[in-house]
Amino acid sequence: MGPIVWIIALLGVLYLIAWYLQQTPLQNFLSNCCWSRQRAHDQSPISQKRQMEELDRLYLILYAPRISFTAEEEALPADNRGGITYQGYIKTLTIDLPGATPNNIRLDLSMIGDPMDYQLWLETRGAPGLTERPHTVRNMGAHWLRNSTCEWIPVAQGQGLRLTGVFKRVDRELGSLPRSVSLRVRYGTPFTALYGVQGFIGGARGLAFTVTPENGVIALRNDPTPKLDSAQIYKLGEQQCSVFLQPGIRR
Repeated sequence: MGPIVWIIALLGVLYLIAWYLQQTPLQNFLSNCCWSRQRAHDQSPISQKRQMEELDRLYLILYAPRISFTAEEEALPADNRGGITYQGYIKTLTIDLPGATPNNIRLDLSMIGDPMDYQLWLETRGAPGLTERPHTVRNMGAHWLRNSTCEWIPVAQGQGLRLTGVFKRVDRELGSLPRSVSLRVRYGTPFTALYGVQGFIGGARGLAFTVTPENGVIALRNDPTPKLDSAQIYKLGEQQCSVFLQPGIRR
């Protein structure tokens, strides 16, 4: 009977692990927040600071912007045995804003990327040997917004606004699409103002991300972002309804 008992115990542990991993972030929050049933036996007062921290966590789960992208690959000459290397570039970048409508949104956006610097390439391409294409980090917010569209998030995927921008080559300026993009999104809803939580989802600085074809979307939690912090900020909401937040309008 010994081996059977061990097998049953092992299966039970595997079931519990599988059940835990299947829980969504919202389920985990509801199970462990200061108002959960698990903490009902503790009748001690809940501090206002703790309540606000839990409320911030809930808003982060419900309203955090979702970032996605598409990429393309380009074959480039290289100083290797095959003579070719493949480089991935960001083609489109999409920002989903859960719960947003054109008239209730507060949105600040800053974005940088590293497309090929065409003018610098002209200056260096005649140098002896194989010269790598120069990529310099620059502000990409205006470029992305000019080539962006706004639409409603499909019902099956939630509710809110979806902003999708296309990166393009610019004659005699941008010789390629960016290899990486970093952005900071400061997104606020009427609920954040109504309940007095921090002005934007994720805090006063909002949420920052970096995107590469190799590593996908990475959230920059407490990482220093000096270049992104110095990028121009585009205010798309506030009191007036921005043209960039109107579903169906093409620019």
